[in-house]
Amino acid sequence: MENKQDQEINPGERLHESLQNLIGLHRQLYEIVKSEHEAITQADTKATYEAVANKEALIHWIYQAEQERQAITVELKQSEGIEDSNARTLKEIILHYQVKEPALSNRLQSDLSALVILVERVKKQNQMNGSLIDHSLKHINNMKGNIFGETTHQGKTYNQMGQKNQAGGNAHGPRLISKEV
Repeated sequence: MENKQDQEINPGERLHESLQNLIGLHRQLYEIVKSEHEAITQADTKATYEAVANKEALIHWIYQAEQERQAITVELKQSEGIEDSNARTLKEIILHYQVKEPALSNRLQSDLSALVILVERVKKQNQMNGSLIDHSLKHINNMKGNIFGETTHQGKTYNQMGQKNQAGGNAHGPRLISKEV
């Protein structure tokens, strides 16, 4: 019965509803990546894992919603008699409705603009999160090198030739204090 109701709605309106759904999902994704950033900066492992799991689930739902949007777009092209070469993007579909249904065209344009802005925000926040994680990993590796370097070099009082090691003889030896960049 739902399919009958969906078919009665103008494909352009169904596209608008589909874009609204995608906008809502992307807003949720943006909030999750912001909470992920907060969890990373506070070194809250549990919250970070939760954010990653929520992000993964939401990406699955976004994928499903995008598949639905693409199906509606194909249906819209067929019902409106739009040639594939003329309607490869949402902008071209919006232009098609501009003369026929200007109000719908404006709603679709607003939806597209909002979706593009949200996608850019999510992308930028994810890049910031990735950069923060990369910086943290570099710092951890430097600390690990200092600790393991100190352990391996400090314990060797004599070298392989049986001669006593000189203090400070190794310029690249371990450091107790790391230099943060």
